[in-house]
Amino acid sequence: MAYLVIRELGQERTQAISEAEITIGRSRQNFIRLLADQASRRHCKIVRTGKGYQAVDLSSSNGLYINGQKVTEKDLAEGDTLRVGHAMIVYHQGDPPGPAGFVPESVTAPIPIQDRNVQILLQTVVSASSVQDLDVFLASAVDNVVEIAQAERGILFTREGGGELAPRVARDRERKPIEKLSGISRTIPQQVYDSRKAIYLLDTESQRESVQSQSVSIYHLNTVMCAPLRVGERLLGVLYVDSHAKSREYTATDMALFEAVANTLALTLENLRAGQDAKKREEEKRRALEHENVLLRAALEKRKHLIGECPEMKALYETVRKVAPTDATVLVQGESGTGKEAIAHVLHELSPRSDKPFVIIDCAAIPETLLESELFGYEKGAFTGAVAQKCGKLELAQGGTLFLDEIGELSPSLQVKLLRALDQRSITRVGGTDPISIDVRLVAATNRDLEGMVRQEKFRQDLYFRLKVVSVTLPPLRDRGNDILLLADFFLADANATHGRFARGFSEEARAALRRHRWDGNVRELKHRVEQAVILTENEIVTLEDLNLSEEAGRFRSLEDARDAFEKLYIVKALGRNGSNVTRTARSLEISRQHLQNLIKKHNITKFEDTE
Repeated sequence: MAYLVIRELGQERTQAISEAEITIGRSRQNFIRLLADQASRRHCKIVRTGKGYQAVDLSSSNGLYINGQKVTEKDLAEGDTLRVGHAMIVYHQGDPPGPAGFVPESVTAPIPIQDRNVQILLQTVVSASSVQDLDVFLASAVDNVVEIAQAERGILFTREGGGELAPRVARDRERKPIEKLSGISRTIPQQVYDSRKAIYLLDTESQRESVQSQSVSIYHLNTVMCAPLRVGERLLGVLYVDSHAKSREYTATDMALFEAVANTLALTLENLRAGQDAKKREEEKRRALEHENVLLRAALEKRKHLIGECPEMKALYETVRKVAPTDATVLVQGESGTGKEAIAHVLHELSPRSDKPFVIIDCAAIPETLLESELFGYEKGAFTGAVAQKCGKLELAQGGTLFLDEIGELSPSLQVKLLRALDQRSITRVGGTDPISIDVRLVAATNRDLEGMVRQEKFRQDLYFRLKVVSVTLPPLRDRGNDILLLADFFLADANATHGRFARGFSEEARAALRRHRWDGNVRELKHRVEQAVILTENEIVTLEDLNLSEEAGRFRSLEDARDAFEKLYIVKALGRNGSNVTRTARSLEISRQHLQNLIKKHNITKFEDTE
């Protein structure tokens, strides 16, 4: 066993002699590649003999020196020193003292800062940091690499998507674009791209044979250099130069500069592409958001009583904008009269199902005995009076949206059946046996505390969680600040248009009273109060008295008046919570139905119209 210690350009490395014959020189094809310019491409070789190893000069330009004497061949002994150009190689017998190997690819010759080619490289790197026009920069960079390589032309190949390598920039030595490419090797760029390794073809038949490209011989190319444009594991293309003229073999510095330019181009392309992609994503996001906002405004325009500028309403609009395009089940919560049905309409109109049915079923308005057949439908003869088959609301909403209002009124048995239908996405009509597949988006609403009902075991927890995929809560009108006046102005204009009236606005006292009132009936109560005032007033400006808010603006005249006012408001609120159902309201107030009817008559209370 023997090994060599190579000292060159201030660096030292060890190489074991593991072959019967090894070559030394400046060409990359040598077993030991030297960096010094004074070394020939194939300078010398070391051959194993019966006695040991022999050094043989390969007709080098500067000759082979061993121990200071020029030789053509010599049997090597321990400690013999070979000088090849400026490189010193010491021969040793035995095993090498440490890991042996070539100089890593990253180890290159020191680059002289004043060198013309180095100046060109620095110019390229500096300009890359402030690129504004990518095409101009790439053309300049390819011009620079052609000058560094002393080539006839340079081509930058890139690959977009899954396509083939294609010329992005092609330049000649006169710094002009090449309009029509001919006599160029297409195999070498592809080989470099596939292998991710640079190829240097330098006027050598043996090297030409190592490159699988017939075009090198066909087009009489004497010089070809090609390096990959790589950033990490991402491959962007290749940089290629070639020449028909016979020129000197490139030095390590030339090759290092060529690869440095290739790396600079790769980083610049990647940075610009990443920046453009980020800008494109932001632009697409902005356009999508603008489009969603346009749709939201259009949908809200149809439900104008949802207007509002308070933080709670703005947060509600944002949630609706995000959830509407999905198929998520939405639970809309809020007091009676806040606009839950209007929100359900908006959710439907902003969804991909907007061209399909929007079906409403009020669980509080339909007797429990009929609610199941309303939901699921029934077959002919399923019960007395079922003279024909009837589709249920779940079936009628096929492909669209089903709005279940007052979902908290469902009986326990119907809760189970609804949960099964939602989970299995199929229903069976009353009196039927065949399951029917359904594709329905569900929006449910309630003015009751479902979470409290779950704790009291009045509402199934599993159905509650199934409904509350996304939950939105409409704030009561009394908590919406100046939204009260915005809505009042809107309802005034709407009442004028509907009834042919000409009220111009509200007095200052009326506006103050509108802000102070509790509005237990919420938006519905405000709408009816303003509409009534516009119809009945003889004034252009709606007053406190027109709105019937004067009593609440001052003090009560007596305890009895105060009791009556409270009683009226309490009954109005109770009716609102129970969908104006007198029987259910009486039960919730723990009084008889007849007593409640007498109180309604006493206080001149009219049933609410369901305007949600």
